Amino acid sequence: MRPDSREDTRRDIQSIDREIHDLLMLRATLGDSAGGDASVPPAPVRAAQAAKILRNILSRHSGEFPLRALVQIWSDILFACDRQTTLHVFSGAGATGFHDLARTYFGCVMPMTTHNSAASVAHACADDPFAIGLVPPPESVENGQVWWEQLAPAGHTGPRIAQSLPFVRNDSCRVPLPQGYAIAAVEQEATGRDTSILRLECHSEMSRARLQTLLRQAGFEAQILAASRESAKSPASRLLVANKGFVAVDDERLATLAGAAGGAIERVALVGGFADPFDAAAAT
Repeated sequence: MRPDSREDTRRDIQSIDREIHDLLMLRATLGDSAGGDASVPPAPVRAAQAAKILRNILSRHSGEFPLRALVQIWSDILFACDRQTTLHVFSGAGATGFHDLARTYFGCVMPMTTHNSAASVAHACADDPFAIGLVPPPESVENGQVWWEQLAPAGHTGPRIAQSLPFVRNDSCRVPLPQGYAIAAVEQEATGRDTSILRLECHSEMSRARLQTLLRQAGFEAQILAASRESAKSPASRLLVANKGFVAVDDERLATLAGAAGGAIERVALVGGFADPFDAAAAT
């Protein structure tokens, strides 16, 4: 490349940088206006909106620029002006990467508090409508207090599952991010490709095969994520179930499931859900 060509390229890059900065300032101004006043709505209430924006950006992307870096940029754009939200992040055993997961999907300026247990994260979000908690996926079988038992049913005060992270899956990045859930005091909104989470409280322990049959008969396409009991001697059990597709709070299948169990299921509660993550491998 000739010297004059390199200088032309540098000038082009500088011009692009200024255009990007101008657009960032304009977007921040429009974002404030869309919020309805001088403040930006807190991050928890924008989970579905953020997922739709990321899907649109990721689906049109091409070239060598990494998807995770793209997500990081848009997360900073979406949440940089948030003045209300606080992140509560699990940092206990096996929590390597949760700090990176939080910063990748909620930006670099949101205040962050770490907790040694996932149950402590859920507790911190219980009375704060502007909090987001980042917790690990539940184990298959758990005893004692578990974080997902603190989730509030739809329509009640308290946190629910709001996002499944990382939102970009199979991005072939050299530094993998851990799997986790974001929880917040927000009602799930349909985005077109969603998963809803149910918590079942049973009078007695039910086999997984029996429960899968009941779920299928009620019209759910679901998998069991976890089960817990208060103690090894307790006959009662609780189960966390992920259903493929959005479930509204008045969905008739919820009552159908409870009725089909013949009294074995004491309560079926919607405890959140999320926009299905973007599969980078399927998009290529």
